[in-house]
Amino acid sequence: MLDLSLNNKVVLVTGVDDLLGAAICKRLAEAGAIVWIHRFDTNDAVDLQREISAFGGLASVITSDLQTAAEVQAVVKKITKENGKIDVLINYAEESAKTSIDQLTPSAWKAAFQVNLNVPFLCCQAIIPVMLGLKGGTIINITSQAASTGDVGPDYAAGKSAFQSFTKGLATEFKGTIIKVKELVAPISLHNQNSSLQVKNKVMAAVANKLLLLCSPYLDEEIEELNKEGVNK
Repeated sequence: MLDLSLNNKVVLVTGVDDLLGAAICKRLAEAGAIVWIHRFDTNDAVDLQREISAFGGLASVITSDLQTAAEVQAVVKKITKENGKIDVLINYAEESAKTSIDQLTPSAWKAAFQVNLNVPFLCCQAIIPVMLGLKGGTIINITSQAASTGDVGPDYAAGKSAFQSFTKGLATEFKGTIIKVKELVAPISLHNQNSSLQVKNKVMAAVANKLLLLCSPYLDEEIEELNKEGVNK
């Protein structure tokens, strides 16, 4: 039977500021994870924490701009001081305001890349040493179909495309090691203003379930076994 439990796994989810982020945190908590809900501000985060606590889940809220290495290190220090480790990093933080090229300012362009690319870079750089010292870990970067479709806006699409390339580079660097780097491509339909909440809820549930599968060691173990079979044949 497929075991997707995350009991006692410490998970940091960055940029939880929308319904998908909340769905992800709740699904991870349901699976037994100790979830750290990162927000750039505290709006609604406490409500999400209470909702998770209501069904017996474990969650804490942490706020930070994550704009500098020092700010990221402070977040990592707080989590490791309280829980002793970080097993899973989920880079979800993003800047997705729909902006046309004629309205896009240089500062807005830079801000999009700061959140969509620099924040996950800083988080990976700070947390990988912790994972290496604690028998490994998993990094899941949530990108978007917009990287290939160009939807939402040129700044968002460009940032997500760069984020995908960063993810591939990081996965290549740590291939075959105790650090697992994975990508989850979020459907562009979540940005469709014409989609009903009912439809979006189904999509979000599917994304959260897929992420849970990526968090578990099941796929890694299955692939390793298949690789062994291939070598032994």
